[in-house]
Amino acid sequence: MRYKGIVSYDGTHYSGFQSQNNGTGIQELIEKAFRLMTQTEIKIHGAGRTDKGVHAIGQVFHFDSDIDLPSETWVRGVNDRMPLDIRMKKVVPVKKDFHARHSAKSKVYKYVIAKKPSSAFTKNYEVYIKDLDFKKMEEAMQDLIGTHDFRGFCQLVPGKPTEKTIYKATMKETKKHVVFTFHGKSFLKYMVRSMMGTLIQIGMGRKEVSVIKEILESKDRTLAGKTAESRGLFLVRIYY
Repeated sequence: MRYKGIVSYDGTHYSGFQSQNNGTGIQELIEKAFRLMTQTEIKIHGAGRTDKGVHAIGQVFHFDSDIDLPSETWVRGVNDRMPLDIRMKKVVPVKKDFHARHSAKSKVYKYVIAKKPSSAFTKNYEVYIKDLDFKKMEEAMQDLIGTHDFRGFCQLVPGKPTEKTIYKATMKETKKHVVFTFHGKSFLKYMVRSMMGTLIQIGMGRKEVSVIKEILESKDRTLAGKTAESRGLFLVRIYY
C-alpha cells in the first residue's frame, strides 16, 4: 500500500527536511519513528526539501508499507516516538502512482515579519526589522507574479531549470505581523528567501521598487538583497 503523510514542524533545530550527512533532517526522525513503531524499515519520499531553520505547516511525503492501519493509529504511533517540534497531522492511503514530489501541482510559502521586536517566545517564527515601508514592498512584489527566469533569485543548482511561475503574491497585515505569501508551481533553492531579502532592502529604502524587474531581466544575482533569514519562512501547503 502507498500512503500520503502530512507533517508540520518547527525547523529551528534541524538541517531541513531531507536527511543530511552533517546534521539532523526531519526525514530521518520520521523514518526512525516508523521503524520503532512497525519494526520494519520504511523509506519516505518528501515533496521537496526545506532549508535549514525553515518551518512547515503542511509538508507532504509518501511511503509504501504492507501494514494496513487507520490514519489515527499511524499518526498517534509516529507522534509518540518523535520530538514535540515535529507533529504528524495525517496519514492516508493513496493510489500507487501518487508521488509526493512529482504529483504536486503547486506550493504556498509565507514569510512573517513582526511589527515589534521579537520576544524569547516568538523569535524563532518571525523576523523583525524596524521602519520598513510595507507599501513599497507590496508594490514591488507584484512584479514577481507570472512566469520568469528566477536565476537572479536563487542558488544555482547545475542542470535545474530556473524558469518558474508564481501565480499569486500577496501581503496581509495582522495586529502583530505583516505576512507575505507566495503561491507558485514550484520554487528554486533559496528563491523565496532571496525574493524576501530583496523586498526587505526595498522596504528599508536601500533599493528601488524597479530592482525586481531589473533582476528578472538581467538574471544578475548580485542585484538581489541578502537572503532573508530562514526563521521567518513557512511552507504552508502543497496542492495536488
